[in-house]
Amino acid sequence: MRRLLLVFLSIQLLPVVLYSQKKVSYDGYFEIGGKAEYNGIYIESYYNAKMEFEYKVNENTEVEIDLRGNSEEREITLYEASAEFELLDNLELEVGDLKKRFGYEEWTSREKLPTIRRSIVNRYLEPLGYVNREPGIQIEWEKEGFLLSGGVHYNESHTASYVIKAVKKSLWSLDCAFANLQIVRTRDTEIPNATAFNLGIFDTVAGIASILEFYYSLDPVESHYSALEGNDNDIYLGAIRFITSKVFRFENKIIPYFEPVLSGAVLVNNMDYTDVNKLQLLLGFNFYFNNNTRLMINGDLVSGNRPYSKSKRSLTESNIIIQLQVRW
Repeated sequence: MRRLLLVFLSIQLLPVVLYSQKKVSYDGYFEIGGKAEYNGIYIESYYNAKMEFEYKVNENTEVEIDLRGNSEEREITLYEASAEFELLDNLELEVGDLKKRFGYEEWTSREKLPTIRRSIVNRYLEPLGYVNREPGIQIEWEKEGFLLSGGVHYNESHTASYVIKAVKKSLWSLDCAFANLQIVRTRDTEIPNATAFNLGIFDTVAGIASILEFYYSLDPVESHYSALEGNDNDIYLGAIRFITSKVFRFENKIIPYFEPVLSGAVLVNNMDYTDVNKLQLLLGFNFYFNNNTRLMINGDLVSGNRPYSKSKRSLTESNIIIQLQVRW
């Protein structure tokens, strides 16, 4: 109890101390909601909180500290710590525990997405190591609507990841097009080295914002199991996802904005058997009380089958989530 009290007081006093130096900015969120699983008996309630501090050491150096907590663990954890250095006007270097930013959902903060959770594609790639956070170094160059970044990450499993991202704004009639390449090298002789690709486009037409993405990568885990069974072929996965949304403005002081969201995805775990797959269709509604407060409702339908029962599809991952989010 004393430890929790000290942590709480430290968090409360940290902004005061930093603000006294006028070198800090901060953001974060508080979320509370309920989740009903398919065929579930009860509604699971939860809450999450984030407090992120950005401390400006000097005009060229900035340190970021991200603290988070949730109702499941009931403790505050250090989620991210990093330092960013401005080498030139259009060249930046970042060092720390960093996101690999592989795909649109990863380089966008989760609390700023129009959906409550990330897609089934992102959730599948995370345990494979493609979209998690790892200690590393990243360098980013941007000029005249073109962005190019590269990074090297190394984790406690002695696995090195090399990530390259290219983004071009205002390409032809599109708002943005992007591509990602990730190469994973491991010292574990039983787990194969892996490569992953991601391509996507973003565009806004008549106020409707849409994103379309493609993924193709080696699945190191399934390839390992395949080798144990005596097979010599690697297992590759493929996926496609989209999300589209539009914000409607009302002359209403209580709910000035309303945003319907439609998202879908197709995930094929083994490209040799495309008839074994997982499908996702999500319908969401966001009611904004102001720019930073919204009530989010997501109905997520997920259908999947297995190699030995292709005609039978399961809905066990389907759910409905209602969440109130306050950002600052």
